[in-house]
Amino acid sequence: MSYQVIARKYRPSRFADITAQEHITGTIQNSLRMGRVGHGYIFSGLRGVGKTTAARVFAKAVNCQRMIEDPKYLKEVTEPCGECESCRDFDAGASLNISEFDAASNNSVDDIRLLRENVRYGPQKGRYRVYIIDEVHMLSTAAFNAFLKTLEEPPPHAIFIFATTELHKIPATIASRCQRFNFKRIPISEIQRQLQFICDAEGISADDDALQLIARKAQGSMRDAQSILDQVIAFAIDSEGERAIRYDKVSDLLSYIDDEHFFMVTDAIVSGDAAAMLDVAGMVNRNGYDEQDFLEKLIEHFRNFLVIHNLRSSRLIERPEPVKERYERDALKLTPEVIMAMTDLLMQTQRELKFYAEHQFRFELALLKLIALGQGTTTADEKKKPILSL
Repeated sequence: MSYQVIARKYRPSRFADITAQEHITGTIQNSLRMGRVGHGYIFSGLRGVGKTTAARVFAKAVNCQRMIEDPKYLKEVTEPCGECESCRDFDAGASLNISEFDAASNNSVDDIRLLRENVRYGPQKGRYRVYIIDEVHMLSTAAFNAFLKTLEEPPPHAIFIFATTELHKIPATIASRCQRFNFKRIPISEIQRQLQFICDAEGISADDDALQLIARKAQGSMRDAQSILDQVIAFAIDSEGERAIRYDKVSDLLSYIDDEHFFMVTDAIVSGDAAAMLDVAGMVNRNGYDEQDFLEKLIEHFRNFLVIHNLRSSRLIERPEPVKERYERDALKLTPEVIMAMTDLLMQTQRELKFYAEHQFRFELALLKLIALGQGTTTADEKKKPILSL
C-alpha cells in the first residue's frame, strides 16, 4: 500500500476530534439531537482549519444507522458510530449519499444544472443526500443564480454544505438561505498538542520548541502544520534510524530566523552599534533569507515589546519561556513611542522594497535608521510616564 500523508492519515472522523472548533461542532450536535437539521450551511474560514472535515463528519452523522435507530445513543453520544453499514460505506469511500464538488474547476452554470438534476433523486440508504461544494466562492454569477431556486425549495432529503475561504464573495441571496459557521484560526498551543499526539503515535520523539516552531509556521492552519511535519520527519530522520525531531533541524529546513538575531538588532539600537547592525544585515544576505520576511518578523519582534509595555505581561507572546523572560527584560530598554516609530519605518521599508531592485542597500539603510531613531531617547524606566495604549 502506498504511503498516506499525515494530513489524511490523522483526519478526524468524529466531531470530538476536530480541533478548536467546539462552537461549531457543539451547535451541529445539538441540531442533530433536536432533529433540527437545516438544508443549507456555509462553512467559512482559513485554509486547513477543518471546514471540509466537519462537513464530512456531519454527512456521516446524519445517515448513521445507530444515531437514527437508538435515541439514547443520539442524545448521549451524538457521534457517527463508525460500525453500521452506512458508516462503513462512508469510510470506504463507497457511500452514494455524499457527493463532493470542487467549485474551482466545476464553476459553470452547466455544472450546477447537472447538480440540480441529481438532487431530485433520494438517498440510497439512510435519510439524506449531502452535497459538499468546496471553494464555493469560485462559482460564476450565472451558476449562483441557477442554484437559487434549488436552495430556496430543496427536496426534503437534500443537505447542501458550502465551504469557502472567502465568505465575502458569496452573494447575499445565497448566504441568506444558509446557516453560516465561521471556523476559527487554530491556536498554536492546540496545533502543538495535535502534532505531539501524531509524533507519539508514529513513535517519534520531538522537542517542544521544534513542534512550537512548526505550529507557528502554520499560522493557524492544522493541515499546513501536518504537511510541514511530514516534511520535517523526512528531513530529520537520519540514515541510522534515529526517530527524533530536533529544533536545530527544523530551523534549518524551514529557513527560520532565530529570535536571537532580532535581539541582536535591539541590542545594536540601544548601544548605537552600527557595525553590529551591519553584521546582522550581512547574516541575512549570506544565509539567503528574504529581506521582506526578516522585516515582517522584526515587526513582530517590536510588537512583542509593545505587548509587554501595555499588558505588563508576556502571556500573549507565543514563545518558549526563556524567550518570554528576555522580552520582559529588554522591553524596558526602549520607550513605546520609539518602538512604534521604528515599526512605522519598517512597514514603509516593506512597501518600498517591492519597487526597487537594490534590496540589500535599502535593507541596510533601514536597519541603520533604527539606530538613529533609538539614539537620544530615554528608556521606559527613566520616563516614568503612563504607557501608551495600542
